Amino acid sequence: MDAPCTVFVRLKPLPGKRDFTRALIVELLPEIRALEGCEEYRVFDAVDGDLMLYERFSTREHWQAHFDAPPIIRLKAELADAVELPVERLESYEA
Repeated sequence: MDAPCTVFVRLKPLPGKRDFTRALIVELLPEIRALEGCEEYRVFDAVDGDLMLYERFSTREHWQAHFDAPPIIRLKAELADAVELPVERLESYEA
């Protein structure tokens, strides 16, 4: 599919891991945003204490490819013991 791919991810940090989780994401944002096809990648603080990621890629193929990129591999590895798994992910496309 050639349409832009937008994904919302809810991260539920484990007790005492919220600051670590947020700091790691913020640290990796420049590298993630530089990935091919990445149009936008932002982190938001949810009112309930969770973290929300907003990801937008040029195509679903670009979004899928980003999972093999070093900053995402690092993010997944370091957050494995910091957030509830599996994470909630909502994928959408523009009509």
